[in-house]
Amino acid sequence: MTAPRRGVMSVGTLVLGLVALSCSVLIVKRLTSDVPTVNLLRDHGVVAGTDTAPSTAPLAQASIGTATARTVDGKVVPLVPKGEPTIVMLSSRSCGWCKKALKDLGELSAGRPLPRLTLLTLEGAAEGVPMVAKEQVTGARLVGPVGSAEQVLLTFRYSGTPTFVSVDRNGRVVRTLPGYPVRPEMERWFAVMVGDAEVP
Repeated sequence: MTAPRRGVMSVGTLVLGLVALSCSVLIVKRLTSDVPTVNLLRDHGVVAGTDTAPSTAPLAQASIGTATARTVDGKVVPLVPKGEPTIVMLSSRSCGWCKKALKDLGELSAGRPLPRLTLLTLEGAAEGVPMVAKEQVTGARLVGPVGSAEQVLLTFRYSGTPTFVSVDRNGRVVRTLPGYPVRPEMERWFAVMVGDAEVP
């Protein structure tokens, strides 16, 4: 009698799991139905002779999918600081390539702070703390999604991490770089993070 009961419980658990998964997919579809689709691979470039993106480039909110973020101490803040260039690095605590990228940044910085780096960790700002501490990356803004709905949206949108987004001082996206950049490319993005350049 015990074996059949276990089988029934397993089937019941499986059915419940499938129902929950279906509900999650429907919720995500509903949440994302009004979100404009942005080509994350597009290089918006800069206007020749300037250090800003063209006016046709999307605003950071449209490209990244959120305008706000939550800090380690729980405050809701603008994702991108106003009036200065920013590199947003979307990361995950389980992402080995994110850790490799942070290791490169730690080596490149050699102790210099990176005030123009915003590390947006999908699981929350606190999850970014040990990641930057291990690689001795200092001065970066550590943020996470504001709530669970934003976390679901960002996690589905950025299933592959890291993704780097260069935002100019006007809040427009200059370039988006999905994946781990090779060292010469990372050096260009690092120059913005450390304050030596306006765009990568």
